[in-house]
Amino acid sequence: MRLIIIGLSIVFFTLSGIITFKALELPVHKASYQDKPKDVRSEANNVIKKMTEDQDANRAVVADLQATIAQLEDKLKTKEQVIESIKITDAEKDAESRPRILAVFGGETFSSGRVAINDNDVALSMIENIVGEISASQGSRVIIEGHTDNIPTGKRHLDNMGLSLQRARAIANVLVSHGVSSDRISVIGYGEAQPIGSNDTEEGRAKNRRVEVKLIPKEGKN
Repeated sequence: MRLIIIGLSIVFFTLSGIITFKALELPVHKASYQDKPKDVRSEANNVIKKMTEDQDANRAVVADLQATIAQLEDKLKTKEQVIESIKITDAEKDAESRPRILAVFGGETFSSGRVAINDNDVALSMIENIVGEISASQGSRVIIEGHTDNIPTGKRHLDNMGLSLQRARAIANVLVSHGVSSDRISVIGYGEAQPIGSNDTEEGRAKNRRVEVKLIPKEGKN
């Protein structure tokens, strides 16, 4: 029995030695969990770096777009200013080319139904003023337009159209006597066709009995 126990002990120790020896021969591997954290951190850093680079690139693109928009707005503003200046210039030229009223000889200048100019200081002062302006505008033309109220003249040989024309001629003759060339003057009679006041009142009729002197600038004047 003792021999059996000794034999078993020898076998047990032999097996223990073999197992220990085999265990010593097993290759040593580094635990994978030690490598994974490093790989994760590296990948995260790469992602963060890529995101940062993308954000910087986006900021650069936005900055370029903003600069381009600002340039376009400046160009648009400049063009609008040029267009506006052209409009103003055209409007000024148009205004310069239109007839300008120099004077209006109203009801106090002509009595109802009469052609002769009333001798009053207002009419004489107006004539002196417009003669000066006409003389200063070399090459311009003068249009004298006669108008009446709607009251018949009471004369067979003279209706309101003829009356307005003769009143315009009366003013033209005075201008010629003050040195304005007759070649520059055109005379038109409109009769009662263009009232500026009501013919139902004496005040309105007085406004309609008028002669307008207009100055037309020389063509091609800048």
